[in-house]
Amino acid sequence: MQIERQSRIQRLKERVRKVSVFGKAAFVLVLVFFILSACTIGGFSGYGSSYYMAADSNVVFYLDYQNGAKLDKVYLNVGSVYGEIGKDFQVEFRYASKTTSTPSFNLSSLGSVTLGNVYASGTAKGTNYDWVKVFDLTESGKSLSTNYCLIRLTAKTEMLVNEVVFVDTDGNVIPAYTSEKSVRSYFTDTQWTSCRELFTRNDKTKEYGKAGDPSRLTDAQGNVADGSTVYTDFTQDEKYTLMQIDDLLLGRMVVEGSFHAQTDFGPFAVLLPMLGTLIFGTNPFGLRIFSVICSAATVAFAYFLGKRLFKSGGFGFLFAGFAALGGLALTVGRLGLGYSLIALCVVAAYYFMFRFYEDGISKERPVKSASNVLVSGIFFAFAFATDPKAVFALIGLAALFVVGWVRVHREGKAELAAVRRAALDKNAHETSQETMLKNLQESEQQERLIRMENGYTTRIVWLFFIVSFVAATVLVTILSAIPSYFTYVKLYDANPAVPSIGIFGLVWAAVKDSFALSNVTAYTAANAVNPFGWFIALKGATLFAAGSESVYNAMNAQMNLAVAITSLIGLIFTTVYVIVYFATGRQKSAYASEHTPRILNAYFLLLAGLVTSLLQYLFTGSVSAAQSMLFSVFYAGFAVLMFCTAYAHDTGAKKKVFGIPMSTTLKVLTGMSVVYAVIFVLTVPMLFGIPMAPLAAKICFGWTTFLNNGIYR
Repeated sequence: MQIERQSRIQRLKERVRKVSVFGKAAFVLVLVFFILSACTIGGFSGYGSSYYMAADSNVVFYLDYQNGAKLDKVYLNVGSVYGEIGKDFQVEFRYASKTTSTPSFNLSSLGSVTLGNVYASGTAKGTNYDWVKVFDLTESGKSLSTNYCLIRLTAKTEMLVNEVVFVDTDGNVIPAYTSEKSVRSYFTDTQWTSCRELFTRNDKTKEYGKAGDPSRLTDAQGNVADGSTVYTDFTQDEKYTLMQIDDLLLGRMVVEGSFHAQTDFGPFAVLLPMLGTLIFGTNPFGLRIFSVICSAATVAFAYFLGKRLFKSGGFGFLFAGFAALGGLALTVGRLGLGYSLIALCVVAAYYFMFRFYEDGISKERPVKSASNVLVSGIFFAFAFATDPKAVFALIGLAALFVVGWVRVHREGKAELAAVRRAALDKNAHETSQETMLKNLQESEQQERLIRMENGYTTRIVWLFFIVSFVAATVLVTILSAIPSYFTYVKLYDANPAVPSIGIFGLVWAAVKDSFALSNVTAYTAANAVNPFGWFIALKGATLFAAGSESVYNAMNAQMNLAVAITSLIGLIFTTVYVIVYFATGRQKSAYASEHTPRILNAYFLLLAGLVTSLLQYLFTGSVSAAQSMLFSVFYAGFAVLMFCTAYAHDTGAKKKVFGIPMSTTLKVLTGMSVVYAVIFVLTVPMLFGIPMAPLAAKICFGWTTFLNNGIYR
């Protein structure tokens, strides 16, 4: 046993030794990216379970004041609000004392509070899913006697309320109770006679299963996060994901017509963020952690794909570096949205399909080598289930598959032709009829075996393609939609009580809806720009803003300006290279070289990824840089391809720089890397939502976008 363990350790060490320097550097890059992202997506302070409140319904809290300290602050966290997005709504807090007569909440009132649904107007104190300090009695000069221990919350609109927290003048949370069992001991028999109905379940009110337990309003009292930053609050885009999670967890308990379906993505998009909230709680970390994992995996696949495309670990590492630090992986890739999962699935699908294109089918292990097609298709299936607009990626993947299969087919025909030629060559110098016949029989037998092998590999390859790209796509999409079934029924069926639409109809309706962007935010119109504007980062997209006149605090999504411009130059440069190559005789061209095949392969794959990612949003309105994460991966690849092409054709003498022999191309690349790094450092505050002075923000990164969205620049 000990010998076997040592043998495994030795084999592992051997494998590590075989990994190149750039391979190890890529591993470190992915690890650092993951740790940096995971540590900056927010904390674990979130609300607990949710309590459903119908319009104009009430819930009463009994406050157990400690050591005579009075009520000072009231914090509120509201979940889904079943009303118009962007429209303000109100909740009301009133107080009363526990007296021998019926408590009166009508004469005394803390007041009404105005909040915004997803985004707020200028008069609203905050929005749903964020911790909002609705009252600060000390600051406002008010004082509330400890005799007033009954606080009534009234919801003016149908909603889910996540948490209500009362804080006293000593800064301690005041224990608050809502049930008969928990408050009975605080009342005398006489008092309880008049107050009992306040804490007894009323079957006439609209209460739904577990959502009808008011103790859910006080199950996370220590998690209040005071302040407004991207680490404590959710972005407006993320609130749509949170709404959908609420709908999935409530299922058929949601009142007809009162729900929010996330239609900008497919049914799978919400499942990973929901899993994160179930594991870590409904907090920024829980909602975002799986997006971080997907973004880190995208960086890893970028390295693997780049290494194959450019036939260089160094340029593969550069490709991964651009994916990690040059695009949107540190902004939308760290939020609880579906963009990082889409990027991972599509990039991985291209990687495995390119492996099939390059390696073909092994005669010794046909199933294993053909599995590249299967894995590629499965990744595509999850990409489609996450966002049906990813269907355009199938154009490039199918083209790559067909070209790869044609190559395999031609290799099979060439093998048959080689066998025939070998038989003819043998018989050309043979005089014996018997020997010649034997040679022909052997040749025919070899041909039959080759045809059988070719037929088997053809069936395997096409079977894997159909099973993964067609069957798996349908299956994954339908299975992903099952948790959303009741939500979708209420959205699409004319009579939700007696559904007339089947699961296939529901999925089809959801797929169609994903092609129209409907989840508007306060930044939607300001951020909007034609997808072709992504080419030179014309306008950045503001995802979060919570500053003031003296503080700039925002998270902006935009490619590194230097990377974007270099990528545009690279796209033009390599396009001219390809056109000149084909226009001047292809292999016979003076521009052809041993490096041309890999340059052409990389160019057409990157172009396929670039065009198909543009097509996803080309015909939808209100798109912004926030939708361009997948695009930015392929787009930055053209900058890498330009440097790779120049390096391959750079025959000039190498000169030492800091003792390292470097060609002209490497000198330029080193200089540009410094520029990329400087711009990255300057944009760190906007990538991570770090507060800073407005003038400092303008100097650091206000100039890195060409158009003003009213918040950024």
